[in-house]
Amino acid sequence: MHRLIFVVVLALCVGAYLTPAMIAQRRMRRDAARILLLNVALGWTISGWFGALAWATKSSDTDSRTALNAARRQRRLPGNV
Repeated sequence: MHRLIFVVVLALCVGAYLTPAMIAQRRMRRDAARILLLNVALGWTISGWFGALAWATKSSDTDSRTALNAARRQRRLPGNV
């Protein structure tokens, strides 16, 4: 019974530790591997973990630029009034 509790607690701790990397992977970030590296290397420090979390949740500039360019192209197409 103690081993089961230990395994469950260990799994929860590892999951909490790797949360920034899992968020980056879930959001399909191109730099998810770098976020994982930062999380593993410096996640044990509070600032490293929060830094990885901030990086993982930050909106990507390329995504917003792509959406902006798509909106501009759509306005230029003939027939769009």
